[in-house]
Amino acid sequence: MKKYRESVAPFADYQQLIQLNPFDAVVCLKKVDTAVFEVVEFNDKLSLLLELQDSSAKNAEHFFSEPCWLQLSELLNQDVNQQHVLTLGTDLQKKTFVIHVQHLANSMVAMILRATQSEIAPYLQFVEQHVSPVLTTDIQGRIIHQNVAATSVLSREQHSLIGLDIFSLLESRYSNEFKLLFAKTIEGSAFGMPRCLLKGQLLSKEPFYLRTHPTYYNGEVIGVHLFVKEANSFMNDHEAFYYLALMDELTGIWNRKAFKEHWLHHLNDKKQEHKQAALILVDIDRFKKFNESLGESKGDELMRMFSHRLRELCYSKCSLYRYNSDEFIFVLKDATIQKIEHTANAILDVLKQPFMIDGQEYFISVSIGISLSPADGRDLETLVRKADKALFSAKEHGRSHYRYYREDMTAVFPNEALMEAHLRRAIEFNELSLHLQPQMDLANNSINSFEALLRWNNRKFGFVSPAQFIPIAEASGLIIEIGDWIIDEVCRYQREWQSKGYRPVRIAVNISPKQFRKENFARKIKAALKKYSVPPELLEVEITESSMTNVHETYSILTELKQLGVYVSVDDFGTGYSSLSYLKRYPIDIIKIDQSFIADIAKDDKNEAIIKAIISMSHNLGLEVIAEGIEEASQVDFLKRHRCQKGQGYLYNKPLPVETIVQQYFVS
Repeated sequence: MKKYRESVAPFADYQQLIQLNPFDAVVCLKKVDTAVFEVVEFNDKLSLLLELQDSSAKNAEHFFSEPCWLQLSELLNQDVNQQHVLTLGTDLQKKTFVIHVQHLANSMVAMILRATQSEIAPYLQFVEQHVSPVLTTDIQGRIIHQNVAATSVLSREQHSLIGLDIFSLLESRYSNEFKLLFAKTIEGSAFGMPRCLLKGQLLSKEPFYLRTHPTYYNGEVIGVHLFVKEANSFMNDHEAFYYLALMDELTGIWNRKAFKEHWLHHLNDKKQEHKQAALILVDIDRFKKFNESLGESKGDELMRMFSHRLRELCYSKCSLYRYNSDEFIFVLKDATIQKIEHTANAILDVLKQPFMIDGQEYFISVSIGISLSPADGRDLETLVRKADKALFSAKEHGRSHYRYYREDMTAVFPNEALMEAHLRRAIEFNELSLHLQPQMDLANNSINSFEALLRWNNRKFGFVSPAQFIPIAEASGLIIEIGDWIIDEVCRYQREWQSKGYRPVRIAVNISPKQFRKENFARKIKAALKKYSVPPELLEVEITESSMTNVHETYSILTELKQLGVYVSVDDFGTGYSSLSYLKRYPIDIIKIDQSFIADIAKDDKNEAIIKAIISMSHNLGLEVIAEGIEEASQVDFLKRHRCQKGQGYLYNKPLPVETIVQQYFVS
């Protein structure tokens, strides 16, 4: 088998490789006699790690300090391509280095020094501690570094890949795909290649899975990390893509899915059971303005640069995740307050330097919220929610600083602009859901209709009250898109229930005045009914008195709806200021008495008189009456005496998730 170390790069190239290597301290020595070595080349990092006796000396014995050379000279006479440890200094000021000795061409030897845990650069630590082989190339594809795992595999055949062109090592059938992958990676994104193989079966006898990550140094892409994993460790392509699914495509760091899975492993780790962990939630202040001014492409570039600055702050017990588009989370294990605050301050400090896009400086500021486990809980959703409350507090008090979660933050809620921004993504992130509240037939205690009510479980705020987000949706116009979604969901459920043979029930949908007055509203209802093959009598369109201010417009829309065959009800009857004449003018089927009237039954004679008048008038006009907000049996007795057909309220049931409704009212 051909020895690839024989076709290493010429010495001129090694000079450049050594100088460009940002990860290691490298020194190239040439053996001139049995125990005599000359220093041929070294990079700047060497003098930062080691105290040299004379950096201008050619003789290695005079170049290194005496205690250092005493150990190094012994290592040079041992097996090469192995990992060794160099220890210098006294017990009080001891420094430890990991050393790799590798043969080059023409009697030359490269010594590669790396600082150990406490001093190692975080990105190099990630590479070095990786259980799989990792090769690092420069931007042209020449290999400038191989990690411990790669060296261990290659040493079996006495190979060294440093200095070689990665493209020349690939089996031809994988070449084109890899070149595309490499080109995309140096643009700043991470990619995966399910199958790849090097010539001569280097690193693996079988095709392996390859993952590429851009290598950053001083904020610029200077090369590529190639992570090698045996392809047969994946049962099938699905598992390979599952691995990819744990990485954020834009930034190359762990994503939200990985965050959840890693936290589950943390909870199951008995060694961490009594140790404190911290969640540091980092939110970019007003990132939307960067995308608006720079455009999507440059905005992505800025996001990559930002994320790599954060990644450089990681260490062995600190992990970074991209949680949402402009949110990142650090998880610190064995987290003392000193470590937490050091990390939080480091985040703020690293952003003091500008980001350069097309020669222009841009500054990013962040707000930070911190929650602690187990003090603030162990459940991930709880910890994120509490970190988020701390984050909001930081934003409310001027941004660009960090705050810990406190119990008194529970009452604090974000401003309307921030809530609106999240509400705009609620459908996309599957945060909206429907709850159904049953409507009881007061004559026979049966249930054949429900009211659909909207719920919002936000990724940042948790469950948000409709009283808080509905007015924002109305004011922003989002209510139209949300209303369309509700109609589609109700019709989808109706078709699903029909296919399962459940009994038919009518569902009432609240319609916003803005949605109602859209000229294509009735056509949307018709399209939804047709899409899901739903009988129109199973849908009830519930409008408010405020929707009916324009007589001609209202009549036209309601007429279209009645022609479709859907039911029309008027919600919150009695609370508006419209003329009662619309009851005889418009094609309406149902009147819903507002719960404020129901709550005062038996407390106010005038109130009772109004309810009796509404019921009597509705019956005379051929309208069904539903009373809202029933909570007491005495209210039911009053309504029955005056022949109110239906009632809904907590006395019968609160609004419940659709799945619960199905179990309670259809299946059981």
